[in-house]
Amino acid sequence: MNLLPLILVLVTTQIPCGPREFSDTCKCKQGMATACEALRQTDKKLADALEAAARQEARKVVEAAHAQQGAEESGASESEGEEAAQVSSDAPEPPECTGQEHHVISRRIARALKQHPILRGLYKARDKRFVAQAKDEESHCGYQRWHRDVDDEVVAWLRKTEDATREQFEAYLREIYSRPDMLARFPNGYGPL
Repeated sequence: MNLLPLILVLVTTQIPCGPREFSDTCKCKQGMATACEALRQTDKKLADALEAAARQEARKVVEAAHAQQGAEESGASESEGEEAAQVSSDAPEPPECTGQEHHVISRRIARALKQHPILRGLYKARDKRFVAQAKDEESHCGYQRWHRDVDDEVVAWLRKTEDATREQFEAYLREIYSRPDMLARFPNGYGPL
């Protein structure tokens, strides 16, 4: 049983908050983009620093978990370890995902994009360039609560960031899908399938 996704979610959502940290500060520290945006309205430097720290911490956890998983797999037998070293010593093989395809640009987000002054016409619902394969059926099956929450977050960002460029929007999507809870659902990220 692979506990990597659960460990990632637990580690990053348990980042302690000080007694004087307000909700947005604490949630931004834990990597929640909407909280960072709210904090950015009052303290841009703090929001940027907390976001960067959360991303760096998430990267460290993911790299450590991948290294641990690779070590466990390579310890199975010497001959398997030698074969693995011959194939690639750079990174562990991505997991075989069997869940649903997830369209990052949902119908709801596409409607918001149609109203955006700069991004209008650049994306369409269920855009094939932005598809992620779920790890398993539990990770993505239909329009679950987490999916609605992500859509709400993206739509709110689009409404608030009317001057966003294509690069900024796609960087924002990459930030969302690099969060530990999203990596647990979509370990291979997103792109054309």
